[in-house]
Amino acid sequence: MSTVWIKSNKDRTKLKHDVALLLEKAAAMDWLGQKEAPVLLKPNLVVNKPASAGATTTPAIAEGLIQWLADHNFSNIIIAEGSGVGFSTARAFDVCGYTLLAQKFNIPLIDLQKDSSVNRKTPIGEFKICTTIADLEADGGSLINLPLVKGHGQTRMTCALKNLKGCIPNTEKRRYHTLGIHKPVAYLNTCIKQAFALADGLNPDPYWEEGGKPQKRDLLLLAKDPVAMDSYACRLLGFSDEDVEYLCLADKLGIGDGHTSDKDIENLDDTTIENILRSRAQSEMKKWIDSIVDQRSACSSCFGNLSSALRNIQEKNPDLKAQTLPSLCIGQEFKGKSLSSTQIGIGICTVSKGNKALQGCPPSKESILTFLNNEFSAE
Repeated sequence: MSTVWIKSNKDRTKLKHDVALLLEKAAAMDWLGQKEAPVLLKPNLVVNKPASAGATTTPAIAEGLIQWLADHNFSNIIIAEGSGVGFSTARAFDVCGYTLLAQKFNIPLIDLQKDSSVNRKTPIGEFKICTTIADLEADGGSLINLPLVKGHGQTRMTCALKNLKGCIPNTEKRRYHTLGIHKPVAYLNTCIKQAFALADGLNPDPYWEEGGKPQKRDLLLLAKDPVAMDSYACRLLGFSDEDVEYLCLADKLGIGDGHTSDKDIENLDDTTIENILRSRAQSEMKKWIDSIVDQRSACSSCFGNLSSALRNIQEKNPDLKAQTLPSLCIGQEFKGKSLSSTQIGIGICTVSKGNKALQGCPPSKESILTFLNNEFSAE
């Protein structure tokens, strides 16, 4: 089995020190290529929100890693990301603190949303990956993954495996949802190899990928094996491997080893790490949303905004019963289809003659709230 190294960090002034300590204890230098080869850092900047919202990678973690690399004579360091559909990577770099970080160390920022792409063959068809990522492999470089341990509205959780979705074009991100998100995410990890993953568990949102309800957990995680990393992240979020389809498939594909147990965890603090990120309330909320929403190949940003709006409505109206509400339809499979009188469409894919539907690609949380507040009541 593969080891997952963990370190608590309650004092943020020591965060960069703790990052270096974790890397040294795990002998992470052995996982990298030649020192003259490029090293690409891939954070999770899916939205234009600071790390305090629980959706994006804390920049001080990247800073600690950059300093550690520089101390070991790595000089060709790059930060690259492609934010979620509907969000600007350039804006995310600014808001999340990476523009200042790149200026401090004089390293380039690459917006993968603006990158060209190349094709890679997989057993389920050709995948497009960004040219910068393909060139990194050709140059003998290393990709260091900097994901978050956080919840996800469609896949329950996201961490090391799914964070590579930022390495593909926006058009490909949309296509993944038409294929069913789990299988493409697993096979993407056969096309793109990561040297290791250093995950942010400091202040994550256990509910959904775009943040808003962060929980202070003060945890750093490190693993060479992304499947082992995600398996342990599942435990922290209160799931099993079997709850996340792409994780089980990645395990079967031989990308890494799942089903981590206590013996696979190297805890530098020798303290008990509770499985505390996910609550019963989250589980009940997901069931409530699933009972209302018919999602068919919905993109993450669209479904995420809908989920956030529904949580807002339910929290303000806790006695609202699902059976009294209309069915909400969302996703690419609704293009050109007629909805019944008891159905409401969310997003441009559901807009068709005769349908009651909200425009937008993706519609914002605020526009969804305004639209649905006319339909939902606590009566």
